Amino acid sequence: MSGFGVNQALAPYAALSLLVTMSSSTASVLDSHYKMQQQRRAANFTILAAVSILAIIFHDGCRVGPPKGRSEMITLMTEYGKQGQWDDAIRVAQEWLKSHPEDGSGANGIVYEQIAMVYLGKASKDATHKDELIKQAVTYFDKDLSVHHPKPADIEFYSAGRGFEEAGDLSTADSCLYYGRALKAFADEEPFIQGETYTDSGATIPLAPIRQENEKSRERVEAKFAKTGCK
Repeated sequence: MSGFGVNQALAPYAALSLLVTMSSSTASVLDSHYKMQQQRRAANFTILAAVSILAIIFHDGCRVGPPKGRSEMITLMTEYGKQGQWDDAIRVAQEWLKSHPEDGSGANGIVYEQIAMVYLGKASKDATHKDELIKQAVTYFDKDLSVHHPKPADIEFYSAGRGFEEAGDLSTADSCLYYGRALKAFADEEPFIQGETYTDSGATIPLAPIRQENEKSRERVEAKFAKTGCK
């Protein structure tokens, strides 16, 4: 980062990070996504970097025994994912869902997102079953979107779009399908990040950096779509 300081470089990411903290569901999926992909794509410094810093601060090791709350359960999933224990991470989430069925509030969306990210992480390490694991991931992204209740300013579609993009990057058979899903998600995101700022709980977040990141993601996926020969 020559020519300017780290704080200046991270300024756009900080704005998105603040908005992410207002949606625990989205924050967690972005945390998990970056954690499971940072070693494989260390050169790709993206918006997720700012969120990952927060995750490193709070995720300091696996806990012994069953998780007592949703956030503790997700932390445990994250720790299993860091260690490549994908099946254990999925098991923890599925056990949670059995004892905390969907009640219409959308609260389990965060769990569906986490499961989706775990499946993508597993797919990145399992060439034999990769495409089937990607399909499982996409199923859980869809489950999350189906229960999500959008806020006036919301980045759930952006988050899902990044997941669909990753699915397209990993897939050997359906990249075009997943890139198309990503492009639709980025388009669906646009109405939720209009205006200059968004204020919630006393915090005011500039929306321009978030629009820029969504637009960059759309352009990046459009390029992948074209390079892959998708129609």
